Amino acid sequence: MEKVWKQSNTDLSKKIVIVRTGGSILNIDTYNCQELGLAKALAKKGWAATLVLAGNKYEHRIIEVQGLYINVYYLTFKAVNQALSSFNGLIPLLEQLNPTHIQIHEFGMWMSFKVVHWAKKRNIPVYLIQGSYQTTRKPVFRQLEVMFNQTFGRYVLRNVSGIGCKSRMSSNYVSEYSTKKTILTPIGLDVQRFSHSEQIDWRKKLSIENKHVLLYVGILEQRRNPQFLLDIVQKMPDDYVLLVVGGGPMEEDVKRCIVDRALGNKCLMLGKLKQEQLPSLYKSADLFLLASDYEIYGMVLLEALYFGLPVITTLTAGSDILIEQGKNGFILDKDAKMWLEKITEIVENKQNLNRMKHYSSVQIEKYYTWEKAADNFINLYLNSQ
Repeated sequence: MEKVWKQSNTDLSKKIVIVRTGGSILNIDTYNCQELGLAKALAKKGWAATLVLAGNKYEHRIIEVQGLYINVYYLTFKAVNQALSSFNGLIPLLEQLNPTHIQIHEFGMWMSFKVVHWAKKRNIPVYLIQGSYQTTRKPVFRQLEVMFNQTFGRYVLRNVSGIGCKSRMSSNYVSEYSTKKTILTPIGLDVQRFSHSEQIDWRKKLSIENKHVLLYVGILEQRRNPQFLLDIVQKMPDDYVLLVVGGGPMEEDVKRCIVDRALGNKCLMLGKLKQEQLPSLYKSADLFLLASDYEIYGMVLLEALYFGLPVITTLTAGSDILIEQGKNGFILDKDAKMWLEKITEIVENKQNLNRMKHYSSVQIEKYYTWEKAADNFINLYLNSQ
């Protein structure tokens, strides 16, 4: 195992294992995984980083980053839900890796408790990164989650060496269960994932050269309110078009609604696209729309802003951090008339729109790429008590 660490980096005093403790499966080849982006940035800054994720089968991969190596382990798991999941073989893997630091995410996770309990016996510091900022809205699990937070969750909070919070809202949520100091650790964007993007003229491809283009990218599900976006589309002038990228449980409902409301010329469903196709699409649009009820952060917000696309969205933890009213977008209540007025106000003032586009990309480059954001995490590791 020391040989693997040496492949990653020569400084064995900074061996960090990042455990994504929830039971949800990510495909790091297609999804802009936050933990992988952080691990890459840490490797470049002298840390030997290993990432542990939930998987359908056990797998060990080694990812090269500029001559450095990051180990990624997929572990099988059993789950009641995402929070109450048990990873097979995690403790033996930690024994083998023998890290100097560990990072977990979410204090309301069973595996967060298991990792902290193991590390406490060995005096290995564990750092919590908290993103969730409210208990689940699902009635079946809500009471169970509160009970867990009051017991096992409090144990996690008492025994971690430091707490980083992705947003102000998640910090406030932690304060309901702990008086410990938290550090703001906003997530970053792994811009390396866009280095092989496809150059596509989407306006020409879709025959919308003379349209004002609005964009939505994400899962089509209830909490993101795709039907609300159709309410806006219905009221838009004919020279506006909404592009919808993604699939999900509400995909067929959205398609039927487009047909029923005769919105085929105003709303184009593009389905799921490859990561390489998104940069040129972001650049082709005028505004990004996200009417979500809940977002821990919202990677699509980071991506849209990075490519110079101002955002109109609702108030969530991510938008509260990223959106500066009138500078790179607006946070609005879910009122279709209000959204339509703001959209037309922004889009039809080209000078202001271009100013917002420039500000959007500059701010992400300045503060929210992983190259910059990782420094907050390193500060957490080295300066927490």
